[in-house]
Amino acid sequence: MFSSKYTNRLFGRTRGRSKKKNNLENYYKALDRYKFKKFNEKLEYILDIGTGYGETSVFLAKKFPEKVIISCEKYVDGNIILLKNIQKNSINNILLHNGNVYNILEITNKKFFRIVWIFFPDPWPKNKHAKRRLITSEFLIKLHKFLKENCEIYIATDSTIYVRFILNSIYKCKDYFLWVNQSEINLSIKDYFDIETKYYKKAINSQRKPSLFILRKL
Repeated sequence: MFSSKYTNRLFGRTRGRSKKKNNLENYYKALDRYKFKKFNEKLEYILDIGTGYGETSVFLAKKFPEKVIISCEKYVDGNIILLKNIQKNSINNILLHNGNVYNILEITNKKFFRIVWIFFPDPWPKNKHAKRRLITSEFLIKLHKFLKENCEIYIATDSTIYVRFILNSIYKCKDYFLWVNQSEINLSIKDYFDIETKYYKKAINSQRKPSLFILRKL
């Protein structure tokens, strides 16, 4: 069971601004079937944080069929689309957590995660909102103890403000993680993965180049 007292508050919308209202009763019925509830020690997991419309979770599920993807996203409209795609593609290795990622970390003290994806987290560009950003040195260090040996974290953002913030966080964690692609001139997502999420396309259309950071647990 997840605690109702979050270690860290989760910011951002849970519903879209569209006038079209989705049937929440059907949503929660579908969610219950695919909801993450507890870890199985016989399995390896990939933690996909802030999945938006679920494109990354579907991509990871197909790329790593032997692993279980935990799609962590509180955005209801995005989860509805993800659930539809799970059923449409007959995917059986995605579990959803429609809430705070800290809930998941609070229910275990073991190393379950082989890979962690954090694609396009909200940059909270205003200085007064900087504390709301997910990628901090404190978060990375907390995450470290739940990662298997040589686990890699993939972080993508198209925000120049967030890039600087992430770089500072990586520097503070240099005893915990190796920045794998530090020496590479090009940090483009396309150099590694053939995936285009809604937020990736939005960045490209706005002539912003998304950057990818790869960290490996030390």
